[in-house]
Amino acid sequence: MNRLIYILIFILFAFKGFGQFGGGSTYDFLNLSASARINALGGNQVGLLDETELGFTYYNPATLRPAMHNGVSVNYIDYVADIRIGYAAYGLHFDNIGTFAAGMQFVNYGSFIEADEYGNRSGNSFSAGDYALNIIYSRNVWNNITVGANLKPIYSAYENYNSFGIASDIGVTYADSSGNFNAGLVAKNMGMQLTTYNNEDGSREPLPFDLQAGFSQKLAHAPFRFNVTLQNLTNWKLTDKNTWDYDNKTENQILVGSSDDFFKQFLRHAILGVEFIPSDNFLIGIGYNFQRRFELSISDRPGAVGLSGGFTIKVSKFRVSYAIASYHLSGTSNTFSITTNLSEFIR
Repeated sequence: MNRLIYILIFILFAFKGFGQFGGGSTYDFLNLSASARINALGGNQVGLLDETELGFTYYNPATLRPAMHNGVSVNYIDYVADIRIGYAAYGLHFDNIGTFAAGMQFVNYGSFIEADEYGNRSGNSFSAGDYALNIIYSRNVWNNITVGANLKPIYSAYENYNSFGIASDIGVTYADSSGNFNAGLVAKNMGMQLTTYNNEDGSREPLPFDLQAGFSQKLAHAPFRFNVTLQNLTNWKLTDKNTWDYDNKTENQILVGSSDDFFKQFLRHAILGVEFIPSDNFLIGIGYNFQRRFELSISDRPGAVGLSGGFTIKVSKFRVSYAIASYHLSGTSNTFSITTNLSEFIR
């Protein structure tokens, strides 16, 4: 129990030291999603626990469980603007030591045509990408409480500019004995930029630290599970409408919009998801990401921005998942995931 208290103190201590949001940090790709099932539920859920889903450990390392020994998760996202994202992980459990997993995340931004500052093309092209290794460990520390950590060496390369960094996540989960209720708390992306993108002054940029909490509740007598995650808990005010409400301007282009009220500011932190689970072999998930809706939708044509949905189906020894998420009126992402456990093939 003392170990849990120390970890919680460490996470709460990060409130002051690491609070960042929106454009003030580097390696923001670490906040991209990596699982179809989670993408269907709004893009992030840190309190959801499923021992068949190794990909969940990407969001909260404390969801790593002994049952994930020999588990494999492969995920691919057809993101907006031809961006490609991938994540693959493998788990191992050692008695009396704990459970480990290793994962690799990549983001490929495609190929770009080289040009000077005046738009004159050189005839050359270049690529850009981000990569992060995930080294995850978890262990049950007391009754229904598990703690976990994720160490993430980072490499980022844009044309001839590159940067190395190191980040870590620390998480805690509680799972009641009935299996119907789970809760999670995670501090994400603590660390530093080790080398910069050839900055002239050599200054290092902060990482996108975030403190998140969530829970998952399955109804005892109905096939529904409700999921809630609150993110950006170190930064209450995620926007000031006076600075960006371009739909409300005077003739002199002066912004006159008012700031969000308390309720709307609260909603910006929330991601909601619900799953319909008629059997162990099939489920449907729907999610709503309020911040995505408020930030990326067009006021007169919001469409389905912020909404997401998908399904998971078990086929033989594999669980196959698909999700679609709307980021903008003209942009959606498609996520495909396959999970299995190699132990099922060697029985």
